[in-house]
Amino acid sequence: MNKKTKNIWPKSLFSRLAFVWILALLVGHLIGNVYGYIAVYDDQIARTDYYLTKDLSVLLPILDSATPAERSDWLKKMQRLAYRYELTDSFASSSSSSLTTVPLTTFVQRGHALVAPLKEELTRSYSAKSSAGQTPDEARRMCFRLKDGSGLIAIVNKPIWPIDWGGGVVFALQILAVVTFTWVAVKQATRPLLRLAEAAEVLGSSLHCEAIPEDGPSEVARAAVAFNAMQAQIKDHLAERVQILAAISHDLQTPITRMRLRAELMDSGSLQEKFQGDLDAMQVLVEEGITYARSAQRTTEEICRMDVDALLDSLVCDYVDAHHSVRLNGEIGMILSTRPNTLKRIIINLLDNALKFADEVEIQVTLTSPEMISVSVLDRGPGIPESELAAVLQPFYRVENSRNRNTGGTGLGLAIAQQLARALQGTITLVNRDGGGLEARLIFPANGENGIVS
Repeated sequence: MNKKTKNIWPKSLFSRLAFVWILALLVGHLIGNVYGYIAVYDDQIARTDYYLTKDLSVLLPILDSATPAERSDWLKKMQRLAYRYELTDSFASSSSSSLTTVPLTTFVQRGHALVAPLKEELTRSYSAKSSAGQTPDEARRMCFRLKDGSGLIAIVNKPIWPIDWGGGVVFALQILAVVTFTWVAVKQATRPLLRLAEAAEVLGSSLHCEAIPEDGPSEVARAAVAFNAMQAQIKDHLAERVQILAAISHDLQTPITRMRLRAELMDSGSLQEKFQGDLDAMQVLVEEGITYARSAQRTTEEICRMDVDALLDSLVCDYVDAHHSVRLNGEIGMILSTRPNTLKRIIINLLDNALKFADEVEIQVTLTSPEMISVSVLDRGPGIPESELAAVLQPFYRVENSRNRNTGGTGLGLAIAQQLARALQGTITLVNRDGGGLEARLIFPANGENGIVS
């Protein structure tokens, strides 16, 4: 069974680019430093080899001709950071240690072309023994036999790894430069993408948005051109669909009116009543079709300041006066800037739909967050099958148990409410309630175009 792996990548493009570039810089910095340290380490060994050989070629002849007191002075003068010297009473006395007689070329770890003749001279003139160091700081020891039988021990220290703490400061400055230039570059590259994303959000919510500039990097510009072309095609398609629907609905009013007049001339009876009922249903369908066509167009209603709590309270009072059981629960407690007639029509459609299936309806209004407002219409009717909750928001769709003369409707009420909700940059969702019934929830933003005023 496949398990979803956790995505370790940052979410934003800036974070991802910065992460990749900083990681590449870190790897390159580490590789460069390791290579540099190895090179310096090898250079220390080569330099030690070079200067040790030169010093020995000078020091050994001097010690052969110097007195014991002068030898001590010379040893002090020839001390180095990489190596030092000690004298022994006799070269033979050092044979008890781990030193073994070897050619001089074996105890020098790195060769050097300039000191090759000196090594050969030392090999011909002096016997030498070498071994590993006797302490953790020592790399090796070498003992040379002087003419009087004493021994000179050369102790070579281990090379020191060069640690430059200034490199960390340089690396930190490099990281700062990478982050700064990454931010500038990403801002330049993502600004068109941000405009494209915002336009796509507006198009998805209201199906209407302005054309976006076709500039920026070539790939982004091509995406903008494709988006504008797609948006134009969608607008043309919607306009054609709305025009056809409006034309059909409008033209149907004339024959319906003629049929209604002719029905008045019929003898009164059950047939006339049924005929009049069918005409009423057709008239409602035509009116709802025209309303849906208008709601699909961009609303021309101006945004103004309003008290949503007062609007909802007046709606509840109107329904109560019409002998419907509707009550209001909750309040927002602030003035908003929105389209009051659009909001009112949405709530009316949701209330009318709920009252078709339930005797009592409740309106709940809450400020779910500082940015979002929720208005829910709740009933205890039969509800809607889960598989059809999304479909009933489409035009002319009705569930099977609502196809009757009393509750059938036209299948446009919720679709109109959904269209109008997009004008408020909001959405309508339907949820079956625990214990039976339906909740129709309108959520729209309390900022931006529908911003909180006070």
